[in-house]
Amino acid sequence: MAVDTSELSIIKAGLDAICREMAVNLRRSAISSIVREARDFSVALTDARGEVVSQAECIPIMTAGISLAMKGLGAAFEISSLTEDDAFLMNDPFSGGQHLQDVYLFTPIVVGGAVVGFGASTAHHVDLGGMHAGISTQATEIYQEGLRIPLSRFSVSRDFDDPRGAVRQMIAANVRVPDAVIGDLRAQFAANRTASRRLKELMQRHGIGECLEAMERLKDYSEQRFRQAIAEIPDGEYLATEHFDGRAYGLDDVPVCVQVSVHGDSITVRFEGTGAQVVGNVNCPLASTVSAVQSAIRCCLPTQDIDFNEGCNRPIDIEVPFGSVLNPAAPAAVRSRLTPASRVFNAVVRALSGALPQNAVATGFDTTTAIALSSLDSSGAYQVTLEILGGGWGACAEHGGADALDNPISNCANAPVESLETDYDHFWIEEYALVSGSGGAGATDGGKGIRRVYVAKHDNVKVAGYSDRHRSGAEGIFGGKAGSGGSHTIIRATGTEIPLSTNYEETLAAGDRIVVVTGGGGGFGEACVKPAAPTLLK
Repeated sequence: MAVDTSELSIIKAGLDAICREMAVNLRRSAISSIVREARDFSVALTDARGEVVSQAECIPIMTAGISLAMKGLGAAFEISSLTEDDAFLMNDPFSGGQHLQDVYLFTPIVVGGAVVGFGASTAHHVDLGGMHAGISTQATEIYQEGLRIPLSRFSVSRDFDDPRGAVRQMIAANVRVPDAVIGDLRAQFAANRTASRRLKELMQRHGIGECLEAMERLKDYSEQRFRQAIAEIPDGEYLATEHFDGRAYGLDDVPVCVQVSVHGDSITVRFEGTGAQVVGNVNCPLASTVSAVQSAIRCCLPTQDIDFNEGCNRPIDIEVPFGSVLNPAAPAAVRSRLTPASRVFNAVVRALSGALPQNAVATGFDTTTAIALSSLDSSGAYQVTLEILGGGWGACAEHGGADALDNPISNCANAPVESLETDYDHFWIEEYALVSGSGGAGATDGGKGIRRVYVAKHDNVKVAGYSDRHRSGAEGIFGGKAGSGGSHTIIRATGTEIPLSTNYEETLAAGDRIVVVTGGGGGFGEACVKPAAPTLLK
């Protein structure tokens, strides 16, 4: 029996509610501050082919990549043989993954003896081994960045739930903070089990066949609406080039060149002319590039209320030169892949602004500023914290840019000072403030960046970080001014100041500070000259 429109709407609401509950349960169950407070995770519900049917609003670059991460599952494994005791882990950047610390977990949902879908989750784990706790900024190949997991099937009860299980022991033995990493993986399992339980309830209420039909129709409907939105964009080829700072890798600016071709109800995106892959950790795996393109196009469409699932990706073709910084060959290091991925987002948005000037937005700081602080005590126990800090967003015609937000494809929250100082005792935060005047001036101003100052509480606190836009800030548009750039600086307890590059590792002594400043967003339009206040005559 065909599902009518009313029932389709009800089932859709049920699928969306499942994903929102998955997200809540993952966050509330998580151990590390990067997952619990910064919310660096994503969840989705897929069909039996691994195509995303519904997703929660979490981290765009992760969520857009779930289907890519699952792409090889059907070819490598017999789906009909899966049971609810099976699960899959993967983080391989060269087989659909992002960077190593984003670990994907897929669990089959079995109803009536058949696999009807998968619970899917990914979380950024605070440490996964590698050269340096939290971030291996000096890595030049993937082997130096940590534990690499190809798409792997295992028994949950035997290999993970049992503390002596092979998967659990293998992971715990290769990370610096096993309690946090295993705890966050358990939070992912909690989210996936929520998906299984709630989808079974939904199918019991509406019927298995009806729910499966609804999944297909929802993807088709999103594709239809996505194509209709693309058709509103004038046909043509739209070009843009962005850069990221390559000085930390012995290079000058590294170009990210995009050509966006709109033809009817489809879009082709090419990256000819983009820089070659880098000997350093700033390469962007193909899945991250594709995710950034998809996210950028979704932001630019004239229609904003489309439900995003796999159907939205069907009208988009993406061609990325192999061996470029956006599609590197193994064993390239990829830890800081959000730097080039953010420039992909900026370039696609800038290109489409030529087609849709009424929707144009100035460039934001749009740079993930990551900082890891770690400490090893005399007992051999580590403390590792990882922070993701935002800057100012670009302004648009209607309003100024938002202050102190992570870049649009990352979307992490700023962790509260109180939470960090409760969890960790190797540093404290002296200052957390908006940077006055950091947004580019315009008819509407760019958003403000932030200043965050960390103070080491004892000797031998290790710090590592990466960022971008230290040399120049985010550009304005239509006469708007550029936002300010960012900076990282160590201030020794003696008063000596040490400016840092966009990619660094250092050691702090007791009383040393590291000052992290993020830039502002670009302004929109020419700033109006305000008349001077009148002089009052007495």
